[in-house]
Order: sequence, then C-alpha cells, then structure tokens
Amino acid sequence: MHKRENGLHNIKGWDHGVFVPLLLIAPEANIPVLQVSVLASQSAADLLKMGTALSALREKNIAILGSGSASFHNLRSWFSGGTQGSEFKTKHAQWAAAVDDAVSDESKLADWRKFPHAYDMHPRGGAEHFSPLVVCVGACKGEKPKSYIDNFMGVEMKTYYWVD
Repeated sequence: MHKRENGLHNIKGWDHGVFVPLLLIAPEANIPVLQVSVLASQSAADLLKMGTALSALREKNIAILGSGSASFHNLRSWFSGGTQGSEFKTKHAQWAAAVDDAVSDESKLADWRKFPHAYDMHPRGGAEHFSPLVVCVGACKGEKPKSYIDNFMGVEMKTYYWVD
C-alpha cells in the first residue's frame, strides 16, 4: 500500500480507490494527489454539492477522478456466482439503463436508490462505490459524459468520463 504523510495522521495509506487507478495512470507517482472521502450519509444531494464545489478545479486543468464501481459492487453476489444467471443480467441491464440516463441529468441522481435493483447492485450501506460517480456528475455541471464498457468477472462495468 502506498503511504503518505499528512497533517491529520502520522502515516495513513491511500484508499485502494486512489492508488490503484493512479498506479495505472502514473506509475512514477509524480503528480500531486488529494484524496477526498465519500460521505457517511451517502446523500446524493450532498455529493452533488461536493462535486459542484470541486468543479472550479476543472477550469484550472485539475482532474477530478471518481474511482469506484458504479455499475455494480455487490461482493456477496459476485463470489456466490449470482452474477452469472440471466435474472441478474436482466436486473443489471435495467439498473445500468437508469444510471446511464441519470449521468446526464443530475436531478435524477437524487433518488438513485429508487433506480431498479439499486440494492442488488449496491447493498444497503455500500454506496461508497457509487458515490464518486455522483460527485463527478456534480463537478461536470450537466455535461454529457462519454463512456466505455469493460467486462469484470462476467459483469459489464461502464465507466463514464468527461473531457473538455
């Protein structure tokens, strides 16, 4: 684990949501990074406000990365084989369509827990993998994202990105 000194703790390791993507992007670790924690409340409205507050950084050529697994993050389902059946694939497609629609219209994200199968994709208390996407949507002020799909352990994982 990468460790950095900071003012709050003697030594605190980076969360894997920070060091794994950055290890792939810049393995020489020569760019400054500020890790921001997700909110314990998991409030979409507050996460969107956080994104709005961070949006000015984009104008200064500072990247905002929202690492997670917004498409799906349910370890119990993954490791029990629950993601392999047609029932899961149908649920995941319905969830993914709702997310896809909402990333271009932040007002829809306020009720993301009401999206079809939200609790199957992100169990109660497990929104920390969806929250970074909400922050990024807030930071991008209604811009339409681009996206691509990867397959991870048999599940289609969609990644959204905004570029100027």
